[in-house]
Amino acid sequence: MIAVQNTKYLIRKWSLLLLILSSLAQTSCKKILDVVSPNEVDDNTVFTSVDGLRNARIGMYSSLQDRNYYGGYYQLVAESYTDNGSTGGYDLIDLNDLAGRTVSPTNIYIQQNYNAIYSTIYVANKVINNIDIVPNLSSEEHDNTLAEALFIRSLANFDLLRFWGEHWDKSSAYGISIVTNTDAPAQSVARSTVEQSYQQIFTDLLKAKSLFNSYQGNQYASLAATNALLARVYLYHGDMQQAADYATEVINDNNYALFDAADFQKIYTNKLTEESVFELKFDPQNTSFFNGATYLRDDALRSDVTFLANADLNTFFESRPDDQRSALVDFINNDVSIEPDGRSQKYRGETAKDNSAYIIRLAEMYLIRAEALGSVDGLADLNTIREARGMTELTNEDVAGEGAFITAVLDERRAELNFEGHRLFDLVRLGKVDEYLGEGVNPIMPIPQREISATNSLVTQNPGY
Repeated sequence: MIAVQNTKYLIRKWSLLLLILSSLAQTSCKKILDVVSPNEVDDNTVFTSVDGLRNARIGMYSSLQDRNYYGGYYQLVAESYTDNGSTGGYDLIDLNDLAGRTVSPTNIYIQQNYNAIYSTIYVANKVINNIDIVPNLSSEEHDNTLAEALFIRSLANFDLLRFWGEHWDKSSAYGISIVTNTDAPAQSVARSTVEQSYQQIFTDLLKAKSLFNSYQGNQYASLAATNALLARVYLYHGDMQQAADYATEVINDNNYALFDAADFQKIYTNKLTEESVFELKFDPQNTSFFNGATYLRDDALRSDVTFLANADLNTFFESRPDDQRSALVDFINNDVSIEPDGRSQKYRGETAKDNSAYIIRLAEMYLIRAEALGSVDGLADLNTIREARGMTELTNEDVAGEGAFITAVLDERRAELNFEGHRLFDLVRLGKVDEYLGEGVNPIMPIPQREISATNSLVTQNPGY
């Protein structure tokens, strides 16, 4: 559940968010300090106009961009727990525990991730539960905005399930707390089962799919993004035909296309390219943890950066000399070398406005369909990605051995999606944690201790913590 203390935090954040958005919308020169204080903001007035709803819609995307969610922490915390990532030289116990895979329920980064994701759900719930009372709202805008909110809630719930739930075991009781209201103080909501958690996600996504009626660009939730997220969730759920079918819908969408090996770095140097199905674009007004989190000057010491690529990832790419994606992992070798660790060049900007969060990309859809179809029918999709990144094709003989095709898929996903927040979850769902991360590593994060304490243990802790 969301603890009462956390709910109060969400309410304050919601009020402040609406205050800032409404202030920015003013055409006068009125300063923010002259506007009504957050404690006096009545969110019931937000949904009394179309403009108010539009501000709330922007608020959903702003919540996704929170530094503790897709503003950087969610992806980079997950990567630092794997054989892709490491942490910089800061002497922070909670940060170093991530790289050491010894996370405790009091880890501040885990707590902040947890809060930020539920905050996003809170804002989406505001839109979902109030959109029907907005006057003078066209049916087209109503349906599209509701679809966006359902998509964002689904994405957040799935990210919770991947990080804190036993998502690989549909019979498990360790799902997530499903919150669909915005009551305060919050009612205690115990954890649902894993299968119940999946079904909530499917219900929201399928409803969103039925509502989308316009495409506003890949910086917003869309029908294609919904199909893509359905493909991802069905893959985790083990429904391979559905995963393949939804991935195909995205692959066949003319709004998206793969870059070739010569141009693929444009995904990360340009904004909102045709390879992105859903990308959060940051601008000068945004603040995110991408603001320097992986930025490193050529003459800098490793202590100047928070999250690093580790030596294992370097070794992985050294075994693939033709793979053009290796250029996105920079291992400096000079007098102040950060060897054996390096930096990801996917977030190369020193400021937030220079970076994006790549939530869903077209390449992932090819990799999902490849895995879902298996070695006989899926090899062509795997080779499509390899060819687009400068690699030679694999033959049927290359993937003929037991587990060889899954290993090839896992390697391709690592090469393509590193530092985008997938590696940990791939290893967990495919049962590869012991093999790649070592025996005894807990595959999921602990529920923050403050949540356990605030609910008098109504919310149960994950096994092993």
